[in-house]
Amino acid sequence: MVKFFLIHRNKGSLPERPINTPLSLALLYNLHRCYYNIAGDVCMEKNCKISQNVRIKQTNNKLSFILFFTLFAFLAFQVTRPIMMAVIWSAMLSFTTAPIFKKLNRLTGFRYPSIAAGLTMLLLALGLIIPLLAVLSSLAGEVADLTAAVTAFMSRIELGQIRDITEILPSWLPDWLSDSIISFSKDSDSVKAVVSQAAKWSGTFLSAFSKSMLHGASAFLFEVMVIMMVSFFFIRDGEKIVNYIKSVIPLSENEGQNFFRRAESLLHSVIFGILMTVAIQAVLGSLGWWFVGLGNPAFFGMLMFFFGMFPAGTAVVWIPGGLYLLLTGDIKNGAILLLWGTAIVGTVDNLLRPILISGGKEGEEIPTLLIIMGLFGGVISWGFLGIFLGPLVLVLFTLVFDIYRSRLLAAKAERAE
Repeated sequence: MVKFFLIHRNKGSLPERPINTPLSLALLYNLHRCYYNIAGDVCMEKNCKISQNVRIKQTNNKLSFILFFTLFAFLAFQVTRPIMMAVIWSAMLSFTTAPIFKKLNRLTGFRYPSIAAGLTMLLLALGLIIPLLAVLSSLAGEVADLTAAVTAFMSRIELGQIRDITEILPSWLPDWLSDSIISFSKDSDSVKAVVSQAAKWSGTFLSAFSKSMLHGASAFLFEVMVIMMVSFFFIRDGEKIVNYIKSVIPLSENEGQNFFRRAESLLHSVIFGILMTVAIQAVLGSLGWWFVGLGNPAFFGMLMFFFGMFPAGTAVVWIPGGLYLLLTGDIKNGAILLLWGTAIVGTVDNLLRPILISGGKEGEEIPTLLIIMGLFGGVISWGFLGIFLGPLVLVLFTLVFDIYRSRLLAAKAERAE
């Protein structure tokens, strides 16, 4: 009996009393069994309280960490918010120049990544930043000349040197249009007042615009400096940064690989497909504009670059230029500009853009609807940078939604089985 009791006590539980035992021993056994069960319940209750306290402490620690993390995340956002656009531009430039950096890093035997990144930045400055500054400088000069001309015109109006509307008509207007304006102006004195007021308004607007350009020049140079500095580190350590982000996203390995592969394809599509195509169109369009003798080719080239981002395309600029030449009697140059824009500039868009957007891979094209929504919505939200971010954000959202959809369908299939 004693042996039976010790065996079952060590096992942690006591069964009913053994068969064929004396009554006294059976009574003693049952009393000890009751004591053992009561002690076990007390121990279990004590362990439950300890476990509950541990869970409460873990919950409090998680809540404290979330608040601690949120505080520093908010402070970090406040620090980086003024330069956030510059950081995004740096990320895009580093992605664009990543193939160059990899080749240079391979040439140095992967031992001097900082030197390879510095050489990449030098090539970036020579190939992109310096030409962009030159174009902006030329554009600023043309705007300044236009502002000076309007200011001089305003001075003539205020001094009363202009008494006839024929003195304010541009020399490049067609004769039939000039005659119509002159004929109309002779019928009403109010037209002269309207023209005078419009000229004053134009002068005020151009003067304010030139001041804003001068005021924003220092901010632009500061942003360029930040972009160059951040781009260096993004180019050198970009792969480490991407791997770090991959390690914390709440996606499986296959989902994460698919997500980043699609993001890379989208960046390739947006940057190389849209930006490179439009840049080539703008250069060709401005060359045609200069060849036919029209003025301010740099200014109108920038307009072609801007409008080329949208579905209307560069035709918004070169078609009015060609029509102007035709209306002024320059049939030859007008036909040349229209033919150049249709056969060369338009063909570049039709040939290069689909190839660059698809990246040479079938099924990787960006949906046209998302491009249009992303372009207009991105420009409204983020300005010029939204041309690139808008389509990227929308298509990545659809990718995340597809991941959620696949998980939901897989869960439904498992429940059905």
